[in-house]
Amino acid sequence: MKSFKEFGKMKIEDQTAAFTILGAMVITITLSIGICEYVRHTRTAEVNNMMLSQMEQTEETSAEVDKKQEDEANKKTDKKEKKLDEEKAKEENEKEYEKLKKENKITSAADRYYIKVNYGAQVVNIYRKNDKTGKYEPYKAMLCSTGTYTPTGGVYRTLGKDDWWPLLGDVYGQYSTWICDDILFHSVPYLEKGDKSSLEYWAYDQLGQRVSMGCVRLTTRDAKWIYKNCPVGTQVEFYSSSNPGPFGKPTARKISSAPSNVRGWDPTDPDSRNPWPKYLKELENKKEEEEKEEDKKDETNTIANEVTNEVANEITNSIVNDVTNETTNDITNSTANEVANEITNSITNNTANETTNTIANNTANEIANNTANEIANETTNTTANQAGNNISSLNTDKPVNAVNNN
Repeated sequence: MKSFKEFGKMKIEDQTAAFTILGAMVITITLSIGICEYVRHTRTAEVNNMMLSQMEQTEETSAEVDKKQEDEANKKTDKKEKKLDEEKAKEENEKEYEKLKKENKITSAADRYYIKVNYGAQVVNIYRKNDKTGKYEPYKAMLCSTGTYTPTGGVYRTLGKDDWWPLLGDVYGQYSTWICDDILFHSVPYLEKGDKSSLEYWAYDQLGQRVSMGCVRLTTRDAKWIYKNCPVGTQVEFYSSSNPGPFGKPTARKISSAPSNVRGWDPTDPDSRNPWPKYLKELENKKEEEEKEEDKKDETNTIANEVTNEVANEITNSIVNDVTNETTNDITNSTANEVANEITNSITNNTANETTNTIANNTANEIANNTANEIANETTNTTANQAGNNISSLNTDKPVNAVNNN
């Protein structure tokens, strides 16, 4: 009975273990399948995103290529159309020039000057004809601003002039000279016709840059020079070069920072009402005053520095001299005292020694003399006494005759 129970218990335990293992296997398989599905889904999403990105890039690249090709095509078309427009403008210019010649509006003075517009360097070079050689020689240079529709080449003839010419944008050019089509020489634009104080000052600051629609902008002075000195029929050549020409590239004053009542005028306009000469004179005077003030400050600083240096030197010298004198006196006194002491001690010692020696010698001599005298006296006295005694003895023992016989 006991064995049966034990057997049953073992069987139940085996079944439990088997179910546990089976459950673990099911869970493991399920998790593995889930992980695989997740990885597959993620990978698929990544691949799809990558493919989508590549497709978008391809589309963008295609679009860019298409746009680039379209732009190049447009440029070629624009260039071709512009070339055709320039050819047309050249033909119309020649026709208009011949018409003016027939009307006797072209004089021989039209060949006095030859104008070359270098739109690459933004410089206009004027050449004057040498009457002796018949050749054109460099005469002057002007700063300019050309633009989008400026002719790129060819030689044209000026066809007309006007003090105030209406320009694109409801503005006006002063001292304008017509070249061809809608291309002119003129000043920087003005906002009001006839109002010389309405200059586009911001555009004036752009002289020397390619900013116009196609006209050749100049300072008022240069525009007036062409207007007054180059008759209708003067030749104008357009070309591009980085070399500005025989006179280099001129410069122009920046005017945007000037006061509002001044910057509306072209600084080069010879009109007597132009406030620029007075303003520049005021600036010059102000600069001179500032320079004088600076000179005064420098002079004051120089004097102050000199006085300071003198005082400092005096104080320094006084202190140095005092210290030097004190040190010197101390050293001198100390040295003198030492020397005096040495001399005094030496003299004192020598004197003392001499005195001592003298006293000692004198004392010794006196003692020696006294001793000698005493000894001599004693000796003498002793001898005398002995002699006396001897004589007394002789007188007593013998008669006088006996003594005399001896």
